[in-house]
Amino acid sequence: MTTRSPLSTRILLICAAIAVGTGIISAFAGYLTIPVVASMPILYGLVLSMHLLPGIVAQEMLRAPWVALITHLLAALVALPLSPQWFLSYLGAVVIMGGVQEGWTAIGRYRKWTTKYMLTGGAILGLLLGLTAGLGIGINKFGVPLALLSVGVYVAGAMLWTYVGILIGRSMRKAGLARTLS
Repeated sequence: MTTRSPLSTRILLICAAIAVGTGIISAFAGYLTIPVVASMPILYGLVLSMHLLPGIVAQEMLRAPWVALITHLLAALVALPLSPQWFLSYLGAVVIMGGVQEGWTAIGRYRKWTTKYMLTGGAILGLLLGLTAGLGIGINKFGVPLALLSVGVYVAGAMLWTYVGILIGRSMRKAGLARTLS
């Protein structure tokens, strides 16, 4: 008896197509990193959160296990030749962002796809990014009020880009691009 994999060729091809568009956005975000961190580090959370798009778009459109991690990995491969200096950052995005997105939907047993549930996952990821990446850019030197504001920007940025990803994925689903997957 053979078992069907939940990752059909069709799902993998859709993940690849999403990864091309979002990988280009990730490369763009990579080029924004240095100017933003150098001039307005408190706003870096808005830039870093752009990297959430691959997984969220894939999850909203396909509503299947593993699509966040796969799409993040493929988006990193697309972004890498465009901005190779961020290799480790793209790898980190795959592991941290794709992993948290995948883990959050796994907690919901891949059955909770409401906007509220996904935004909650985005907020959790934003908090995680604010505490880890924020330390990397030196929020501990900002003072408490600015450090809290910076973490708040990470959370708000993650929720914003999660919502944008939901809208994109939902639009693609409504356009019928995932109709044969349901």
